[in-house]
Amino acid sequence: MTHLPRHIVLLVMCLLSSLNDVQAFQIHAKTVNRRYRTILANQRELDPIDNDNDNDVDVDVDTQNKTPSSHFFSRKSLSDFPFSSDPIFANLCQAAGIEQPSKIQSLAWPILGKATQQPTILADQTGSGKTLAYLVPLLYKMILQEQHEKQQKQDQQQSTKRPNGSPRLLILAPTAELADQIRAVCVKLSTTGVKFATVVLSAHGQYATSIRDQIRLLQRQRIDVLISTPGRIATIARTRNSGLDLGQLQALVLDEVDILLMDETFGPQLRTIGAETPLSTQFVFVTATLPDSIIQTVQQEFPNVVQIKGPGLHRVAPTITERLIDVSVPVKYHRDNSYCFDVKAQELLKSLRQTKCRRTLIFCNTVETCRAVENLLHRQDRRGHVYNVLPYHNALTPETRTANLALFSKGYAESGDDRGRRDDTSNNDLTDFVLVCTDRAARGVDFDASPVDHVVLFDFPKDPAEYVRRVGRTARAGRSGTTTVLAYGWQLPIAKSVMGKKLESYAAAVPGKDDKDDEDDFVTGALEQKRKRRRRKGVSDTDAIRERIAQSKTWRDRKSE
Repeated sequence: MTHLPRHIVLLVMCLLSSLNDVQAFQIHAKTVNRRYRTILANQRELDPIDNDNDNDVDVDVDTQNKTPSSHFFSRKSLSDFPFSSDPIFANLCQAAGIEQPSKIQSLAWPILGKATQQPTILADQTGSGKTLAYLVPLLYKMILQEQHEKQQKQDQQQSTKRPNGSPRLLILAPTAELADQIRAVCVKLSTTGVKFATVVLSAHGQYATSIRDQIRLLQRQRIDVLISTPGRIATIARTRNSGLDLGQLQALVLDEVDILLMDETFGPQLRTIGAETPLSTQFVFVTATLPDSIIQTVQQEFPNVVQIKGPGLHRVAPTITERLIDVSVPVKYHRDNSYCFDVKAQELLKSLRQTKCRRTLIFCNTVETCRAVENLLHRQDRRGHVYNVLPYHNALTPETRTANLALFSKGYAESGDDRGRRDDTSNNDLTDFVLVCTDRAARGVDFDASPVDHVVLFDFPKDPAEYVRRVGRTARAGRSGTTTVLAYGWQLPIAKSVMGKKLESYAAAVPGKDDKDDEDDFVTGALEQKRKRRRRKGVSDTDAIRERIAQSKTWRDRKSE
């Protein structure tokens, strides 16, 4: 028998011992990993993410179909709420078509449905169901209080008639378009056994009339829900014998409160309205972006304000597929605006051809760019056989904006002299609608009845909040959607960090670009280094974006970091 050298025998014994140790370590690691997953699963059920101890804010994504099964709807059912057995609440949910509440609704209803008139901040991403999150509980309390007072007056043999022009619920919106949209939701809720009167007062919009006619309406009609812009209702409140009485107001809602409080023009108007409201009025502040400055401003007036923050606040919906196109140009063309526009225009046309859908929104930063994009699309399709291109910006008259918005969302105009266009647009089933707009369409305008499938950011937004609002026009209420972003230079790493894993494709419009001595590429490299340092500190890109929105910072503020 041949004897092996001693050093070889020792080496083999060491290897066998090491192999046994490795196998034992692997078995131990699997056991620890299994225990960790069990603990983590239990911890997720016990530890909520939001401030209201609701355990339904986790996002469960089906990786095969790429469709979130629970990012929009709550795990709670309608029977889980304390007032679910009341027929008033059941009728409101039935009229709204709610079979299962969204997450922000499941968080807001128990708090806003309480008898206490506590001031509340309601904040969540666009398309999360915030309007019904405050309307359902406030209307429920309004109708319940109305029935209670009516019964008391009948027992005391008093008149049960409430004075005209005395609303119970007042909703303020920064634009007439948003006011009209809220009215449509209220009308829908009042179609069943729950009846209440809703009136809109605004200088523009679908239901706009002269201020004299609106004062006559207040004097002659009973009003339960009053929806208005701050300017119009403040003017009426300052008018003598206007018929407006806010003495019986139960709740005042400020929708898009970040605009109402940050825009200085609304300040005097809001103070005029606030002076007319009783001390018992409940204030509700609703927004899709919640900067820290807004919270501090509200807390100065209402120290006991309750904050309800949805899980999607300052985030993009997970059902959005995002595409990024690099439209950077060579250095010699940086000051050639015509060349830069042509590069973006070619990518825009290519994107419209690749993503064929019924409705597309194109966002621009200025009215001039909107007009240039509109002319571009008209030149490509002069007879309108492919696209029905509609503008939507502040340079248009309110009547034109209303008509274009109705034509985009419904296929026909329904106000003013444009009603006849409904017959002229009977062949619109063969064409796709394109709305070229500024940020005016990113705030409050809802297309749930006719969902937007594609959003194009022709111009990169100036701050993170506007990015979230623009992209939030699609993939609303749990639907899916596509976003195409055109960016260059310093905007590229920002866009990549915002999109994260939702970035489906990345392409360069000018593959032969000379990067030598390119200042934008120098800034891009610096931003990429900041991004890497941030990751080493454990701060994700999503957390960084949400922090910038909370601090009301623009993209360019990164340079001063």
